[in-house]
Amino acid sequence: MKTTASRRIDSDTQSVGEVLRKPFFYRVPANQRDFAWTLEEIDILWEDITAALEDDRNEYFLGAIVLSQCDDEKTREIVDGQQRLAALSMMFAALVSQWRELKDEKRALGVFRDYLGTEDRRTTEVLPKLRLNELNDPIFQSLVLKGESVAASTKKAWPYSNKLLEAAFIRLREKLKLWVDEFDDTEAALIDLEEFLSNKTNRIIIEVGDESDAFVIFETLNDRGLELAVSDLVKNYLFSLAGTHLDSFKRTWAEVSLLVGSETLTSFLRHYWLSQYSLVRERELYRTLRSNVKSATTGRQFMDRIRKVADFYAALMNPEHAYWSDFPQETRLYLDALLLFKVTQYRPVMLAAMESQNPEDVSKLLKMLMVISFRYTVVSALGTGNLEKIYTDAALAIRKGQAKGLKSIFGFLKPAYVDDAKFEDDFASKPFTKAGVTRYALAQLNDFIESDSEKMVAESTGRITLEHVLPRNPGKGWASAIPKDDELADWVHLIGNLTLLEKGRNRGVAAASFAEKKTKAFSQSSLALNKEIAGNSTWTSTEIRLRSQTLAKTARKVWRVDY
Repeated sequence: MKTTASRRIDSDTQSVGEVLRKPFFYRVPANQRDFAWTLEEIDILWEDITAALEDDRNEYFLGAIVLSQCDDEKTREIVDGQQRLAALSMMFAALVSQWRELKDEKRALGVFRDYLGTEDRRTTEVLPKLRLNELNDPIFQSLVLKGESVAASTKKAWPYSNKLLEAAFIRLREKLKLWVDEFDDTEAALIDLEEFLSNKTNRIIIEVGDESDAFVIFETLNDRGLELAVSDLVKNYLFSLAGTHLDSFKRTWAEVSLLVGSETLTSFLRHYWLSQYSLVRERELYRTLRSNVKSATTGRQFMDRIRKVADFYAALMNPEHAYWSDFPQETRLYLDALLLFKVTQYRPVMLAAMESQNPEDVSKLLKMLMVISFRYTVVSALGTGNLEKIYTDAALAIRKGQAKGLKSIFGFLKPAYVDDAKFEDDFASKPFTKAGVTRYALAQLNDFIESDSEKMVAESTGRITLEHVLPRNPGKGWASAIPKDDELADWVHLIGNLTLLEKGRNRGVAAASFAEKKTKAFSQSSLALNKEIAGNSTWTSTEIRLRSQTLAKTARKVWRVDY
């Protein structure tokens, strides 16, 4: 045990069973992160614990959990460690479910009462040992603890973290069922697993007197090398400044987290900082913020700012956000493309512009950033280090009034605009291996070539399919298509070998000879993209190279900024 003179901070190593059997209830505060574990983390936890059990190890150590006391003496708030505690609770719930499948209600009830909940003898109400935050807890209680089913229509409206929660519980139940099926004595295996989880799975329990102590220990843990999210460090530091405004800080943080998503909080905070203050790496964000936000007043001002900007950031992640309702339809298409490219570095520029520019210029700037991203990141695949500085400088220039129009803004962005010659060369030689990006690029090229608006393509509707003219698995008819010593992959993914077909036209001809594909598919297609292909009598590396170069010349016109 360790105790400071000025603060009560106690630590002790306890088994999971000791923690959950104590006469305490544990809750995740509303301001804490949503459930964020993916199936990868769930699988690792399961494999680690079952391997430790099968190897007959004395213990399996799960790291630290930080608890703070509440006004209610029977309740502890979880400052850090809620993800693992939630996952462990789901493992116990899976054990309950398995006992019930074996028609052993007595043992199922025993596991539930020991680790998951107790019954209030006066009201007969079940009191759960663990409550998650406001967003996740209703699903945790109904799905995990009560075993209730949820309609598919309801699940569609769930936020991402609740979908992760459901997926985690389903995976643990599946893992447990497959695991016990390997044993002749199912009952003994279930009891062995329960006892290992309860008695040999250990955690360091750090209990602090109040929330201000929690902020101190949270930062101490980080200094000692425990992996904590930057957003958690920022949040707890801001809360430590809040004083009498703590409840207000909590509400604001919860609203921001809900708007941008808990899994995106660190990126949001950093992009806001780049947009408003200076270039900073993620690992430096917390220290930089601490050196600039030092008082309750500046902390409150910072909270107010991120709450406002969170609305804009949420819009940048969702083309259907209400913010875009008064914008032209093509604005959503630009944002769709940026989301497809999986780029985010441009967001500081947009945050600055969305606060100060008119909707028409915001839309045009979004297109400009889409074009730059396609050239710089998607096609030329250049590094992001210089890009972040360029975008930060542009954002700050907008904030300071140094860039007052699109032409002026582009002046700051121009270093990220790949010149035509390099873009054309890179486009012609790039292997297009990502289906979504490839369909997008081909659809844009087709619509630029097509003069009849009725024949233009919407690649997101599912009415077209991606086609490799020279197949990825070619038959005998393709023996002389490429030079003898060349690799098939060097040719098959070039843009010149790729096209779009109306759904169904490629049925049965995917690996057929070029003559057959031409007759049954390309000649029958109404897409402008296929007219040149249908005009060829052969399809070899020569045709692929020439078409790649032709489409690259068109691409420099499609993805272009004219300032």
